[in-house]
Amino acid sequence: MLVKDKREYLIVPFTVIALLVDLLGRVFAEKLMLPLWCDSVGTFLIAYFAGPVCGAIVGFTNNIIYGIFVEQQSVYCVTGAFIGFLAGHFAKKKVFESQFLTMTIGMGLAVISTVISVIVSITMYGGDIGNIWASQVMRFFMDAGFPKYVSFVTGQFYIEFLDKLFCVEIIYLLIKLVRFYRKKRDENLEEKKSFKNTAPFLTFIFALFFVFQPKPAFSQNFTDEYDSYVQTVFSNSEGLLSGEANDIEQTNDGKLWIGTYAGLFKYDGSKFKLMSDIHSVKSVNCLFVDEEGRLWTGTNDGGITIFINEHVMNVIDEESGLLSNSVKDIVCDTEGNYYIGTTEGISLVSLSGGVKITKKYEQIKNVTKMSADKFGNVVAVTERGELFCFKNGEICCSFLKGEEKTSFQSVDFSEDGRLFLASPDDSIFIYRLTSSGANLVRKFKIPGIEGINSFYFAENNGVFVCSDTGIAFFDESFKAKKLYTNNFSNSIDAMLIDYQGNLWFSSSRLGLLEMCKSTFIELFSEIEETAVVNSTEKWQGLLFCGTDEGLIILDEKNEKKLENKISSLLNKIRIRCLKVDSMDNLWIATTGSGIYKVRVDSSGEYEIKNFSQKTGLPGNRFRNICELKDGRIAVAGDYGVAFLRGDSVEKVFTAQDGFANEKSLCLLEYKNGCYVGSDGGGISKIENDKIVKNIGKKDGLSSNVILRMVYDSFSDGVFIVTSNGICYTSAKGEVKKLDNFPYSNNYDMICDPDGTCWILGSAGIFVAQSKDLIENLKTEYPLINAKHGFRSLLIANSWPCLENDNLYLCCDSGAVKVNMSKYDMASKSYRMILDFAEVDGIKHRINRSDVFKLSPQTQKLVLEPEILNYSLNDPYVRYFLDGNDLKPTECLLSELGKISYSNLKPKTYVFKISILDGLNGSVIESANYTIEKETEMYQKNWFKLYVILTGCLVLVWLTWFVTRVRSQKTLLKQKYELEYAKKQIKMVNETILSIAQTVDARDQNTNQHSRRVSEYSVYIAKKLGYSKEKCETLRQMALLHDIGKIAIPDAILKKPEKLTDEEYKIMKSHVIRGAEILKYLTTVDNVSVGALYHHEKYDGSGYCHGLKGEEIPLDARIIGIADAFDAMTANRIYRKQLDLDFVIKELKRNSGTQFDPKLVDILLSLIADGTIDVEKLYEKTKNNPAENI
Repeated sequence: MLVKDKREYLIVPFTVIALLVDLLGRVFAEKLMLPLWCDSVGTFLIAYFAGPVCGAIVGFTNNIIYGIFVEQQSVYCVTGAFIGFLAGHFAKKKVFESQFLTMTIGMGLAVISTVISVIVSITMYGGDIGNIWASQVMRFFMDAGFPKYVSFVTGQFYIEFLDKLFCVEIIYLLIKLVRFYRKKRDENLEEKKSFKNTAPFLTFIFALFFVFQPKPAFSQNFTDEYDSYVQTVFSNSEGLLSGEANDIEQTNDGKLWIGTYAGLFKYDGSKFKLMSDIHSVKSVNCLFVDEEGRLWTGTNDGGITIFINEHVMNVIDEESGLLSNSVKDIVCDTEGNYYIGTTEGISLVSLSGGVKITKKYEQIKNVTKMSADKFGNVVAVTERGELFCFKNGEICCSFLKGEEKTSFQSVDFSEDGRLFLASPDDSIFIYRLTSSGANLVRKFKIPGIEGINSFYFAENNGVFVCSDTGIAFFDESFKAKKLYTNNFSNSIDAMLIDYQGNLWFSSSRLGLLEMCKSTFIELFSEIEETAVVNSTEKWQGLLFCGTDEGLIILDEKNEKKLENKISSLLNKIRIRCLKVDSMDNLWIATTGSGIYKVRVDSSGEYEIKNFSQKTGLPGNRFRNICELKDGRIAVAGDYGVAFLRGDSVEKVFTAQDGFANEKSLCLLEYKNGCYVGSDGGGISKIENDKIVKNIGKKDGLSSNVILRMVYDSFSDGVFIVTSNGICYTSAKGEVKKLDNFPYSNNYDMICDPDGTCWILGSAGIFVAQSKDLIENLKTEYPLINAKHGFRSLLIANSWPCLENDNLYLCCDSGAVKVNMSKYDMASKSYRMILDFAEVDGIKHRINRSDVFKLSPQTQKLVLEPEILNYSLNDPYVRYFLDGNDLKPTECLLSELGKISYSNLKPKTYVFKISILDGLNGSVIESANYTIEKETEMYQKNWFKLYVILTGCLVLVWLTWFVTRVRSQKTLLKQKYELEYAKKQIKMVNETILSIAQTVDARDQNTNQHSRRVSEYSVYIAKKLGYSKEKCETLRQMALLHDIGKIAIPDAILKKPEKLTDEEYKIMKSHVIRGAEILKYLTTVDNVSVGALYHHEKYDGSGYCHGLKGEEIPLDARIIGIADAFDAMTANRIYRKQLDLDFVIKELKRNSGTQFDPKLVDILLSLIADGTIDVEKLYEKTKNNPAENI
């Protein structure tokens, strides 16, 4: 322990700090959802520093305090107190001094905590552990089939194991850090002083727990065709409840916002929604969308409400410093100053650093209109007509001078910086601002426009004018025109063009007007009339329209209706068919007045001739006119068919001539005959002025009522429109029903040479390919109707005309013009929004860029995508939940509703939604949203990995613990064995030395000879690179090299005279005797080699085996030269010690004969460098004979 405390006053603050560390650790773990408690670090620290009692107190108290805020925690104070006491108890036993003991106490505390906590949780809470990780582990093992209580114990142990190991490891590392710090600070301080210096560092460590807490476009090309735009008025009956609209704006997401006295409405293209739950926008005067997409809503009595993504971000009112809650207009200059025009003046608002009022201009009362340009200029107009100018937030003098200074009621800046002003007398002033003032560009009036309220600037530099009497438009050349808007021509206040190019106008009395460009031009709207048109024909540059009330002649170029001799003549006469022949004569079929032929004479006057029953026609009611190849005109009517040539009736065909039904509806010249379609009698063929054939149901027709026969140049056949379907006759005369065509109530067909067919009927216009029809394919044919901009109804038995791809349709409201090659005007831009998803009845925000996550308990998911479509088109929508749906679902946008999914499986899905081009199915816009239904935590792969890894960690710890214990035992055993081996070696060395000294002691002159030979041998061996072990073996071998002399009699061994041959022979036998003695000594490897071969000579003249050169073992050669060297340098009984120089000469002389030359060189080098000093060695061995045993 670091504290053996004489400063008990430190215990109190440290106990408080330890308690805070525990609580913050627990909060930290909860916030980050860690698989730990992290509430024992402080407990273990104080237990280590101050003892087990303090540890128990902190462990007990932290659970009590945490339990005040979280249920099921206070009861675990028993666990906290117990492990705190144990930690302090074992800290006294130095368990935190080593990594092994630290980990061991951690495991022990984990097991104890598990036992106590499981008992508490089962007894008190039915097994609820109170930690998501532990609970999920418990469920994991229960799902795997483990018994309930085994799963409880396992779940508890998993969190206790990691937690306790983590906490004790923190203590272990902190102790190491403290000691390192203390050692560096002053290694010589006493323990008391050390604790004093350590305290600030520990306080810093504790403070870390406080610091590191979890913290939490379109392009507009406007022409003169505005009158062809399809107009739709939205008032209270269409969902705009108030029936009026003061202003309209579009936010960046494409949604339209309408300000009314009833409040703020949102429009998504299909429905209006009143923002009734926002009390600050109950009466809206004006709207403004800034560059960041914020919607500013100015109200009549509630100030300003600022929206971001439909959420109220700020409210600015009188309490915030606004001059008045009655806001009339809002603009923003280039410096980010927002000008709020109110009844009591102008307030400047800044959003920099928070919403605040920066300036007030109280002298400018009752502001009605303001505008800002991109150069920092702002202009405001008041009810009194006063004009005020601002520059970068500061009021400045008006740039209008002299006679030009007048009162104004409206003001707007164009994109190019021109200033448009309107005066009370309805004059329009256009100024261009310069550094010196303003230059008047133009001043003019637009007839019929009174009370100008605003200007709107189109991208083609054209300008819309909104006034109290309607809407006007003028272009760059100032050519002005008032738009025809039916009855929507009162109090037009504001305008915008939406992202699809549609025009929107707001009226404070009439509501909203939408104008959508359409390829279907309703021509009669230009003349402000409606009529049922039976036939159309272009003649003399004019459009002739036959109606039930006579002839209407349109001058398309000048957009006006003409009256002339023909129209006057045919007034109130029902006209059924119009036809221009190859001689440029206009033929007119009527009901009741016969046939009229009109030609233009050389003077330009109309010549009109009437054909009737009186002139030979079969009656006066005719329906169709057809010019034949021979120049005759065929006319079909209720009572038969007549052929006219010139100004006379040439041939008449009635029932008497063979018609099954003389009421004829249509005519067609095909091949070599004229075919007549009847009202119930099928088709009659006239050839060579005779009825030669009848075709009816018996021949394959679906009905005998023939509405139309149309030649198809692509297939060279004829399509037959009957009362209940479509049939086809090939060039060979084969008739077949096209019964796979999806619609039966058809009127007519228009066939292009390229094979495209338009089928006109009561549903609208179907577009098909001739080959698909002929092959009778069962497919889905595109339908053009009101959802694609064609809002009129086609008239049965009518006769449209075609001129240069322009088809003039006969409709219930007049003639409608469409270009057959450019009819597909489907919008190529749509905004798709999916902001919210409803999960089990609760709305949640969804973001395309993020994964939308569903909880594992989710039962029902409802998606309601918003596709903002303000055009006349009704595109197809395709949606598909990848991962759930087997195939995509396609429907019209108008049919798209809420999309529901129930009981989705846990996995990742991708909701794909696309807008399709209805004609070819190509994708116009698409969006993907990733939706992930989460599995239970324990079912996820990463959690399974956590379970496996934690389990492996437990096994690793157990393996490490067991291995460590066993290794400790092994090391202890090895320690004893090593000590025993050392004793044995020492005993062997002592024995060997004793034997050597015994041998040497027999001869006074050879005293310490074996000792010196062993020293010389080791010196030489080291030069040869012998290892330490081999050197030791050689030393022992050298000590025993003369052990055989024990067997030599003293008389021979100590004889001073020269030995006799017999004696010398006995002396030489000591090598054999020595080897025999040593062969039983196994503690030294090959110990007998030194004794047996050390008298062998390099040239083979030695004894007793006569070995030579490398045959002699190296150890024996080393001992041999060392033995000879010592013999020459030592005193012998038969001579004195030889001089060293003589010895060296002898060594050199016998190199290669007696001695190994290499060993001689080594020995000489050892002598030369002083390693072998004979005198010192003799002195050393004499004084310390037992050294280095």
